[in-house]
Order: sequence, then structure tokens, then C-alpha cells
Amino acid sequence: MSEETHQPEVEETVEQPTELSQEVTEEVVEKTEQELEIERLQQENDALADKVLRAQAELQNVQKRQAKERQDLLKYRSQKLAEELLPVLDNLERALAIEVADEQGQALKKGIEMAYSSFVAALQAENIEMVDALNQKFDPMYHQSVQVVPAQEGQEADTVVQVFQQGYKMHDRVIRPAMVVVSQ
Repeated sequence: MSEETHQPEVEETVEQPTELSQEVTEEVVEKTEQELEIERLQQENDALADKVLRAQAELQNVQKRQAKERQDLLKYRSQKLAEELLPVLDNLERALAIEVADEQGQALKKGIEMAYSSFVAALQAENIEMVDALNQKFDPMYHQSVQVVPAQEGQEADTVVQVFQQGYKMHDRVIRPAMVVVSQ
């Protein structure tokens, strides 16, 4: 009898490690699956965090760009009006260039000078300035060459020797380049 009782115990001990082994394997598999799930979720979280950072950076860039555009719009708000009024200024300059001999002509010229001065002051108040061209080195950003003449003695090449039409700029932007004659 003791042999019979003893055998089942052996069988039970053999079965116990198998069950224990299976439980351990299941726990390891379960832990591995959990670790994989944690890793996957961490990667997903990192990807989402990266997307959030990129979206925030893009939003900041859009805000900066809009602020710059708003600033430029305010800075150059009167450019279109100035472009349309420059021919009027040119006509006033032509009227002032006419020589008058009689008293009535002098009075008229004096009135034109006053209007011209007010006009120039209004342009300067909007940061619209005349481009200094005469005797300056030719600069295609500010000057448009309409004629080239040989350089006279003592003159440097590529120098503006005559201005046909004044150029104007607003802040750092050219509204109209000066039409000039350049020495070569």
C-alpha cells in the first residue's frame, strides 16, 4: 500500500512542475505582451507629442508672419496713393522750371512753390523721400538708365550725370526709380 500511495505523489510532483511551468510561461507571455503594448503606446504618445510640438511651432510661425504682414501693411499703407500722386508732383516741378518775367507770373509761381512745398512735406510725413541720383554711382535698385553718354574728363564711369525724372522711395522700398543719364 505504501508503494501505491507513494507513486501518486511522484506523479503529482511531476505534474506540478508542468503546471507551474505553464503558469510561468503564461505570466512571461502576458508580461511580454504588456511590455509590447506599453512600448507601442509610448511610441504613439511620443508621435502625438511631436505632432503637438510641430503644430504649436506652425501656429507661432503663422502668428509671426501675420504680425509682419500687418506691420508691412501699416508701414506701406500710402504707397499706392503716392504712386498715383507722383505725376502731379512732376507737373509742379515742371511748372516751377518755367521762367516768368512779369509780376503776375511771379505771383503764380510763388503760389505753385507753396503748393509744391506743402506737397513735399506731406510726402515726407509718410516717409516718402526723393532718391538722390545726380552725381551718384549708378545703382539699378534706385536708378533706371535711359541714356548712356561718354564720361567727361574728371568723371567716373557709371555715374549719373543727368536726371530726367526724380525717383522716390518709401522707407526701404523704391516706389519709382529715377530715370537718369549715365556716364560710361
